[in-house]
Amino acid sequence: MNITRSKISLGYVIVVVFLLVTISISSFVASSSTEKELNRVVNEVIPLNILAESLLADLVNMESGLRGYEVTEDEKYLEPYDFGKAQMQDDLLAMADFQKKYPGLRGVMEGDAIPQIQRLQEHYSSQIELIRAGKLPDAIKRVSMGKNQMDRFRQIHTKLTAEIDLIASEAYTSAQTADKRGRVIVLIGSGIAIIVGLFSLFLFNRANRAEAALRKSEETYRFMAESLEVQNEEIVAQQEEQEATLEKLSQRELELEAISSYQEKLTGSTNMADFLNASLPALLQSLQLDAALLVLKTPGGDGTEVAYRVAYSIGYPSTLPAMLESELFGLARRVLKEKMPLESVRQATAQERGFHQSITHAIDRYYPLFNDEHEPTGFLLLTGYLTSPDEQKTRLAKGLIRQFGLAFLTQQMNEERRRQSARLEALYEQLQQEKAAMEEQRDLINNVLESTHEGMMMCDASGKLMFFNHRMHDFLRLSGRTGESITEISQELLDSSPSFARVSQSIRSLLRGDLNKLTERFSFTDGEDQQRYVELYAIRMMVERHDEELGFLFVFRDRTEEEKVDEMKNEFISIVSHELRTPLASVLGFIEILLHRQLTPEKQQRYLQTVYKEATRLSTLINDFLDLQRMESGKQIYHFAPVELGELLQEVVEQWRGKQSHDLSLHLPLHEVWVRGDADRLKQVAHNLLSNAIKYSPQAERVDLTLRQDGQAVQFLIQDYGLGIPEEAKDKLFSKFYRVDNSDRRQIGGTGLGLSIVREIIEGHEGTVAFESEMGAGTTFTVTLQAYRVGTADNSIMILEDDDNLAKLIQVALAKLHIPTMHVRSAEEGILALHRIEEGGPRLCIVDIHLEGTKNGWDFIGELYRHPKFYRTPVIVSTALEPPQDYHERDIEKFLRKPFSMDKLLQVAEQLLSNTDRHPAYIFPAQDENFLTNTLAKNGIEVEEITRKPDLIEIEPKTRQPSGDEDSQAG
Repeated sequence: MNITRSKISLGYVIVVVFLLVTISISSFVASSSTEKELNRVVNEVIPLNILAESLLADLVNMESGLRGYEVTEDEKYLEPYDFGKAQMQDDLLAMADFQKKYPGLRGVMEGDAIPQIQRLQEHYSSQIELIRAGKLPDAIKRVSMGKNQMDRFRQIHTKLTAEIDLIASEAYTSAQTADKRGRVIVLIGSGIAIIVGLFSLFLFNRANRAEAALRKSEETYRFMAESLEVQNEEIVAQQEEQEATLEKLSQRELELEAISSYQEKLTGSTNMADFLNASLPALLQSLQLDAALLVLKTPGGDGTEVAYRVAYSIGYPSTLPAMLESELFGLARRVLKEKMPLESVRQATAQERGFHQSITHAIDRYYPLFNDEHEPTGFLLLTGYLTSPDEQKTRLAKGLIRQFGLAFLTQQMNEERRRQSARLEALYEQLQQEKAAMEEQRDLINNVLESTHEGMMMCDASGKLMFFNHRMHDFLRLSGRTGESITEISQELLDSSPSFARVSQSIRSLLRGDLNKLTERFSFTDGEDQQRYVELYAIRMMVERHDEELGFLFVFRDRTEEEKVDEMKNEFISIVSHELRTPLASVLGFIEILLHRQLTPEKQQRYLQTVYKEATRLSTLINDFLDLQRMESGKQIYHFAPVELGELLQEVVEQWRGKQSHDLSLHLPLHEVWVRGDADRLKQVAHNLLSNAIKYSPQAERVDLTLRQDGQAVQFLIQDYGLGIPEEAKDKLFSKFYRVDNSDRRQIGGTGLGLSIVREIIEGHEGTVAFESEMGAGTTFTVTLQAYRVGTADNSIMILEDDDNLAKLIQVALAKLHIPTMHVRSAEEGILALHRIEEGGPRLCIVDIHLEGTKNGWDFIGELYRHPKFYRTPVIVSTALEPPQDYHERDIEKFLRKPFSMDKLLQVAEQLLSNTDRHPAYIFPAQDENFLTNTLAKNGIEVEEITRKPDLIEIEPKTRQPSGDEDSQAG
């Protein structure tokens, strides 16, 4: 059958049209199927809605049945409840199928609806159980709870209905979208089919016309074929000629490949050994030779060439010498002298033949190697072993040897550069280290000069300023004056301070060479109009090795503070001598009268009171001075304990009442105010401030003391209505020995130490002291401290330990007991907490003997033993007050103050807490029993029984019979 191209084209068009129609029909059927499926999903929404309403109806039935049962207590009213409960299970199972299809519905059911249904069912069940148990009033009280939960479910039901509506809306929208998309696909497919059909008709017509044209040109092609046969014969002849040329080009290409491959071997080497190992074997392979020997000239110590060194050898016997000390001969000498390649053919030696007896001849080729000045530096010997003298192949030798020579020269230069670079790097590293050392030394010197308290400046031999540190700039304002003469600077000082005249003259003598050094003292007024006292040292600077004069070093030491201290000391000595002489004179005078005169008893009593008063005044002065010295040296010891400030201030005020003419008004809050401090020192603060308030308000009649608390801040204020403090004295008010000097205060005694002591004590308590004052209106001093919160020890383990870190460690160990712990640092805090317990007492006490405050662990144990309620509380003593009496410390032993490990402590605590029915037990580290018994007896605790264990002592005190008062307190 003859099938033309036009028929094939027509068949192709028919197939394409058929495929397009098929696709369109499939799209239409798919869209219809999708629409049908989505309609089916929409139809599921109605039963889903019914299920949601049924869930609500089930709960309503259950609630209705429960309400009837609550009102009548008749079981028949629970039938709707049971029916609703059973129906609820069926509805939830039916709803579970829909939850698998719709994730949003599952989220609402599992996250909100089902948990709320369970809570309602649990509530209904509990109500029924309460009614059946006869607790109808309790059930009625919980009715509102059920209503709230039912209202919550109605809100969830609304959310569930909204989710179902959303599912229905999405399904319907998807169905409409699918329907529209299917119809659009059908229309597009039909349009494409029509277009392809029209295009196929166009192609069919074109194919018919092309077929006719092909028939016409067939004869023309036949004629042309005959002509092409003739031309083909000519082309075959040319091809044979080109093949011969191609063979020559292929050989040349192989040669070029060999050259290119060899060039790759000449590059990429980092050192000479790698270069020779890569290049010379590759050279032998490229030239089809068998052995290579590289010989280099080695210059002698005086620059003459005295030796030749074998730098590389391959293919030759291993017995070749590494260094030839004598001259070369034969071709080896000629190649260096003539500077051109040489070769010779010789008989192969027996050693060279080896197992290959067919090798009869060897050809040796000598190639000179040159430096960058074209002077020979060695030669390369290449040897090939041939079966006959005519078999040598030297085609590539000249070019490859030239490349090797250039590459070898480059490698030698690189090696030399690398060695030079290494030497330069070593020199650079050495220079950097020296530079860093010099910079470090310079920075060290600069830091020393800048950190010193003395001002320093350096002048050259002619007196020109070269250097000064910042302290010298503070003295003389030398910024930007480098290079000026020291005589000009000293002249400026002389103009502003005439007392500098002698110093200026000494500086000039030093510059002239009349003096080698000088030491002078002078004073001047600085830029802030403050009087400065300075001591000047100057010395001539010399270089010892060359006896060369570098210049002069001037050192200015500021003596202003020393002068002020000396002035204050002189003033203090004057004050103290006056304050000491006055009471001593009175004491001596009245004692002399009492010794040498007969006086009436009334006068004797009056004179003795005066002696006592003056002696007390003298003792106070000495104690103030000693207290301040102890505080400033850091030797003051504070006994911190809880202090109720209201009671303390009231005690201080009572001590002052009747001893002066002022009315002391104390203003206290309604509640107690506690701080943590040293009670004696806080009293001293109050006495000092109150004494100042009275002394410096001689014309006033009243002093107010106010105590207040604001959160964690506690303040007590002492306000007088007297002279006030001048503005210029406020900055110095807390300085040692300072007293405000004016006519109104000359008759007021004092040493100027009281406020210094107040500030030291308050800062030792981590507090602050401040004041506000107005001349003629009075002064208010305010002391601020941190409030102390009294802890509670109810049903807890009390830990009395002054080491915070150890206390935390004990608390961590006792956490395994799941009992709350309370940590205090002093026995006073523990006793206070003990007396503030409202309900259950402490279950266990862990006591360190050495504590903060004035009391120790024994005092707490005694107070616990005397307590009417808690005297049976067990105690663990975590330290020994003293080593046992029979204990002698050896070189390898130390007496341990903390003898309990945490595991042992936990074990003992568990044992004491589990034996609550026994008598109270006191646990001590192993030590002297008599010492423990005596110490407990001193604190009023009698011992019933002592049990010694390997590492501890357990003591059971005698059971104390509470007194009637204690019984009533316990009741």
